[in-house]
Amino acid sequence: MQPGPPPNSTPNPMGSSRFRLGRLRSPQELTAALQSHIVGQEAAIEAAVRALTISAAGLRDPNRPIASLLLVGPTGVGKTELAKQLARQVAGDPDNLCRIDMNTLAQEHYSASLAGAPPGYAGAKEGLTLFDPALIAGNHSRPGLVLFDEVEKAHATVLRSLLQILDSGVLRLSAGNETIDFRNAIVLFTSNLGSAEVAAHERRHRGSSSLQRLAAPFRPGARRDSQQIVADVVEQFFDPELYNRFDEVVQFAPLTQTSAAKIVDLELARLRNQLSAIHIDWMPDDDVRSLLINKGFDSTYGARHMKRTVRTTLSAPIAEAVVTAPDADNRSRHTLSTTVAQGGIVATVTRAVS
Repeated sequence: MQPGPPPNSTPNPMGSSRFRLGRLRSPQELTAALQSHIVGQEAAIEAAVRALTISAAGLRDPNRPIASLLLVGPTGVGKTELAKQLARQVAGDPDNLCRIDMNTLAQEHYSASLAGAPPGYAGAKEGLTLFDPALIAGNHSRPGLVLFDEVEKAHATVLRSLLQILDSGVLRLSAGNETIDFRNAIVLFTSNLGSAEVAAHERRHRGSSSLQRLAAPFRPGARRDSQQIVADVVEQFFDPELYNRFDEVVQFAPLTQTSAAKIVDLELARLRNQLSAIHIDWMPDDDVRSLLINKGFDSTYGARHMKRTVRTTLSAPIAEAVVTAPDADNRSRHTLSTTVAQGGIVATVTRAVS
């Protein structure tokens, strides 16, 4: 006689707690889709896919959120972008994301913005909160996604109100018996904790010469030192009860020159597609690419600084060339040429030869 399932178990792993990986059929496809948009963050992508795969297999705790991940790292490295791309790939649209800006919850009384106002206060009867229950609930095949952005900016009382979400997957509103269910949601937190300490640590260990300053981030053990600093700062910041309920603390790597080059390639491809849509052919050369990489790379400000550089250094002169071309309104094919001159980019649009 075969033994039956253990008590309180779900005999069929294909039950209601299981969902598809969005439009994708396998963890490998989800990984590839995320890597096509997020550069140089393989460990972070691996952690997100791992959490989704466990849930898709029906092996997660059904009384907690699908996953609760704390994403930490310097600005401009893709923490918020990972949340958006997960929403795109898993929930079908990058806007299918309940995003809470924790920077706006810096005072104690703002905890009512999450759990609702207590009885007798304005908004108590309506049960008003910042959460969108429809985005959080998802459906039987696609999970909800919740992003608490810059979590360290919130007041400690606000942070403590998150404990019940991570512990039981349910947020009980302050007024009445209504609840918001997070058990079918991926809960993400972003934070810059540790970035300032890492920067100070690197400054202390750099020499005075240019060669020493350039080599310092790449000395043996430098990355390990930085990771430990961030881990210590994060653990010290959060109450143990809250910290212990994150499924994973995922560290994002600072932007590197290699990652910067990949970001430039993505931006150039995007720009080419936009130009093609208005009948303009363009093939950027290596000089343009190198200028953007060298001018835009900044490990402190990350991808956002790189994209600003592309916008001001490349998109602006191209836009001027497009709108001032003599036959700009003509729907015939045109050709764009870009050259590097005097530290900038010169763009010219001409009508393509038939």
